[in-house]
Amino acid sequence: MFKSTLAATLVTLSLTAALAQADVTVPERLKSVDKIVYCGAMDSPPMGFFDEKQKPAGITVELGDEIARRLGDKRVEWRVTPFSGLIPALMARQCDMIVDQLFDKPERREVIDIVNYMYSSQAVTVLKGNPVGIHTLDDLSGKRVAVLNGSTIRTLLEAHNEKLSQAGKAPMMLVVFNADTDAFQALRVGQADAYGTTMETAGYYQSMAPELFETGVPAFAKILTGFGIRKEDGELSTAVSQALDAMRADGSYMALLGKWHIEGNRLD
Repeated sequence: MFKSTLAATLVTLSLTAALAQADVTVPERLKSVDKIVYCGAMDSPPMGFFDEKQKPAGITVELGDEIARRLGDKRVEWRVTPFSGLIPALMARQCDMIVDQLFDKPERREVIDIVNYMYSSQAVTVLKGNPVGIHTLDDLSGKRVAVLNGSTIRTLLEAHNEKLSQAGKAPMMLVVFNADTDAFQALRVGQADAYGTTMETAGYYQSMAPELFETGVPAFAKILTGFGIRKEDGELSTAVSQALDAMRADGSYMALLGKWHIEGNRLD
């Protein structure tokens, strides 16, 4: 009886795996290789980061692993790259795909293909108790605000500085970092009055250290977020889209977002 049940379970798992891969047309160039290479900054929990055992973890890591499985059980190799260098690294063929929190912006689509996997929003994090009273973007006038190099919120805050200047108010002073961990440390020790980052990253650090951080300016500037692929690699773009569609159909996509408590960022 046990053997029969085990056999049936193995058959079911095999069929499930086969069906998952059948939903995806593997690019010709990937059929003869056993790995796929991803570029990612790996410094933005809960999106992509290294856990306490120095193993890749996070939403984009798990999505990337599942896509690799559906592309024929490919082994994943990570090429850790600063966020501002992700697109140059992709274009230099140092990796097959950018697997990170890459916002879908027109200027990026002029250079690469983007396959969307969720939405994202921006937020401004402050120290617990909000000692400098930051509740709106206007409240950042004259304040030191940490931002990530190459990030969308840096562009948004630079644009808001122009509005502050036009209104006769002092602009915010943007302090640029290459990693979220460094930016949050600057906020913690008083080298910055606030940190502008994604809602997902802000929520993660606030959950890890609720006694230190809270939200000053809540979620704003909702935007599609995706994976980056070279334009000439259209077969891979199609395959990744197929893999994500299959995940949405079988429930594994929502299960993953639920695990990281970001169901609200799901694709429409």
